[in-house]
Amino acid sequence: MKKLIVVIMVGCLAATAIADPTPLELLKGATTRPWPGKNVPELPALPASVVSNVVKELDASPAVRNAYAKLDAARERNVTWFDGVAGLEREKATWSLLSALCHPHADVQIHALRALTRLKDKESLPFLLSYAEAMADFVGGSESATIHGVIHQDIGKVLTAITGLEIKMKDHQDPEGVKAAVARCRAWLAEQSKTRSQPATPPYSEPAARSPQR
Repeated sequence: MKKLIVVIMVGCLAATAIADPTPLELLKGATTRPWPGKNVPELPALPASVVSNVVKELDASPAVRNAYAKLDAARERNVTWFDGVAGLEREKATWSLLSALCHPHADVQIHALRALTRLKDKESLPFLLSYAEAMADFVGGSESATIHGVIHQDIGKVLTAITGLEIKMKDHQDPEGVKAAVARCRAWLAEQSKTRSQPATPPYSEPAARSPQR
């Protein structure tokens, strides 16, 4: 009897150990820095609207879930991260790609920015602007400065692709250019919202001719 109980307990423990992580656990694994130090500049917090849409994408599609699992910052390495981003782009998982902008490794952020540039989803713009605003800073150091400059350039490209505005950054880092781009895109977004909220003007038609009175 004791042996049977032990076997059952071991089986339960094994089942627990191999249980699939929840969407929120996958999200935490992809956006939590596992190594010492902190991200400079500090990454923006993911708003509840982005989190809930990421969860929906992960629940709805095994392909998205499998791709997203590759973004785990602690368990995987850069080649696997990049493959995960490519998988999310193939599935057009815009919200999951947006959350990848909060991955602790800058190279993953760059790959996510370029995927979002190709997808051109206007729904991604509000959080992209929050991310751009957080990145509008100067970073010192040779390698870090170069990578941050690439992020600034790619921010300009993704904002241009989505809005149609011509946004150009100076070579290398351009914090002021990023800030100006954010302001222009917020104004564009406000104008788009205003246009959508206005009732459509009905087409003009000639009044019907009256019948002659007798």
